Amino acid sequence: MTDQHSETGVEPSKPAVPSEFSDLMVWAAWLYFVDAMTQSDVAKTIGVSRVTVIKLLNEAKDRGLVNIKINPTVASRVETSRALAKAFELNSAFVIPDNPNRALVERLGDAGAYLLQNGLQAGDVIGVAWGRTVLAAIRNLNLEQPIDNLTVVQVAASPNGLSADFSPELCVSLCANNLGARSVSLMAPAMLSTPELKAMLLNEPSIRKQMSVIRSANKVLFGVGELTNEGTVYTSELHSTETLDGMVQSGAVGVVSGRFLATDGSEMPGPKHDRMLGLSIEELLGIPQRICVAGGLGKRDAILAALRGGLVTDLVIDLTTAQALLAEMPAQR
Repeated sequence: MTDQHSETGVEPSKPAVPSEFSDLMVWAAWLYFVDAMTQSDVAKTIGVSRVTVIKLLNEAKDRGLVNIKINPTVASRVETSRALAKAFELNSAFVIPDNPNRALVERLGDAGAYLLQNGLQAGDVIGVAWGRTVLAAIRNLNLEQPIDNLTVVQVAASPNGLSADFSPELCVSLCANNLGARSVSLMAPAMLSTPELKAMLLNEPSIRKQMSVIRSANKVLFGVGELTNEGTVYTSELHSTETLDGMVQSGAVGVVSGRFLATDGSEMPGPKHDRMLGLSIEELLGIPQRICVAGGLGKRDAILAALRGGLVTDLVIDLTTAQALLAEMPAQR
């Protein structure tokens, strides 16, 4: 909008300055920085053009009348976010503040939901993995306006013993419901008894059709699991305890959708690798936007592996873990 005063070069007569302000500069600074008026409203209030208000505000800062301070905690998060994005060539790194008064998984979920839903467009096909953090993000999805033609797909089949509290089926159905999208589930177990059975199932028309839609995902929301007794992969019964312990001894440091990662982020085939149903690591890498929601120092090595392997395009993480990741960077140079 063009300011009428700037066209003529003539400013309106100035109203009397309140006695508590010595000049227009102080008055303009107070209205803008303290009363949070817009520059246009300040201009109308004190009877000058918006251009003059900008000059007055700049002069107030130059003279030291206005001292703008940035919250050190916020500054640290911004600096860490920029450093992570640069170090691992990410599109974005969403670093959440530390808060001992609220569960980390819930805070990560808040941020994960925000990042996912604010980037959605009509026609998106959203792949969803499983786990506590993924489910926390899904529970927080809440679109202000509906988006047309969204599809939510299940990228990992269901582990036999996985708790219904955060199963792939629950994650997919709840995500689709919260987004007003259609859902496509993978109606088969994650671990099959033989490679031959896996091949047969993939050739079944219904499974083949489901996999075709799943492979068309242009976004995916997933977490990273640690290979400790606290990790969900240990409670899912997808792999036996003997297999998990053996993979750790062989150098595996993390797991994504049931698939093992080495320290460099490459996939480490397990003893039953050829029996697993669901998207492979290679197929995950083919999805354009890969949103990883993970945090906690116990997952540091697993998250670092996922980042080194290029699995992540957009990361949601807590400040403490993010700083721990960056502390590992000198060893990579």
